[in-house]
Amino acid sequence: MDNATWVEDLAAALAAVKSELAQLGHDLDVIKLSDITYETGIPEGVIRQLFAGEQVTADEIDLSFKERLEFLVRTRVKDDGTPYKLTEIAASVEASKATISSLLSGTRNPGFEVSKKLAEFFRVDPGFFSVRGDKALLRALEPAMRQARLLASLKGQNVELLALRGSLAGGSPQLAEELQEVLEQVVAKAQGAPKPAPEDDPELRELTDTVRALPDRKRRRVMTILRTFVGME
Repeated sequence: MDNATWVEDLAAALAAVKSELAQLGHDLDVIKLSDITYETGIPEGVIRQLFAGEQVTADEIDLSFKERLEFLVRTRVKDDGTPYKLTEIAASVEASKATISSLLSGTRNPGFEVSKKLAEFFRVDPGFFSVRGDKALLRALEPAMRQARLLASLKGQNVELLALRGSLAGGSPQLAEELQEVLEQVVAKAQGAPKPAPEDDPELRELTDTVRALPDRKRRRVMTILRTFVGME
């Protein structure tokens, strides 16, 4: 498939995403595009251009290895906020500082093992350096769209407790996969049930029972998130 074809296919896919968002009652702001950029390296401005139906080039979407590595060096920092030194990166992948410098300058191509170790060091998906830009973008949008659909399902379902709707809309990284699965179970069952009286809320009971049924480790993670949402921590 040539570049023009997959770029056109990507534009069509994003037009479909935008249309679905509108049907769900959302606008594009429900997706935190800065997070999509963080996951893929594709500039937020380019993503907005794609959603707006504007023309972009393949090179703006499918970044080179050099551009992807530069992005990780710039955005993945130590816990204290300082960037990693080239010597630290080199040591982590069992390469020389000169090798990392050459990769960043684009004068050298990486081997498979170096790419794999760099992905591990920066804690990104193993395919970060190899997956084509359009595929990476659509993959990164999947959880955001899943949250958008869940958010639409929550509307009018009397499941606005714990400020969850706001957290979902913001793409909160604290919304663990386990908690989202619990909510989806609750919504799926609640949609077929009559709306309860405020003093007798089966959705709340259902949420409580589902959380209780989780394995201990998973339940503790979910409860930590819930306590954060309601201001208990």
